[in-house]
Amino acid sequence: MLCLACRIFPADATPIKEINAEKILLVTLQETGLITVGNDMVGSDELARYIQERLFKSYMGTGLMHHKIKLVKTDPHIPDLVTDAVINEIKEGQKRALTELCLQKHRKLYENLSPKQQEKLKKQFPVLFQTNY
Repeated sequence: MLCLACRIFPADATPIKEINAEKILLVTLQETGLITVGNDMVGSDELARYIQERLFKSYMGTGLMHHKIKLVKTDPHIPDLVTDAVINEIKEGQKRALTELCLQKHRKLYENLSPKQQEKLKKQFPVLFQTNY
């Protein structure tokens, strides 16, 4: 029987930490207007809540959050109005997750934190402040 803990890896092997270095929350907008996040189909009116829950649950489970959110359109002809609506929902989800995080960690809203605390959150959780998708 092979002992996996005893297995020797080559010196040039990529460490596991580097393989999983960036955790991306992928939001896919399809030409039919359907939105999927990972394997889940999400209605446009539920996207903000879904983003909030995914980001915050990730934090609660591991103490970490996704590194960024990426919006992918399956068809370049999706109207800007639809794309803008989805981006606004993503931003609202980020805002809600930030509020929930601040209340959990500091028992204060983000606006009421010291500049030092705000900077620390921006550095620790950049996904909550991301503006380009």
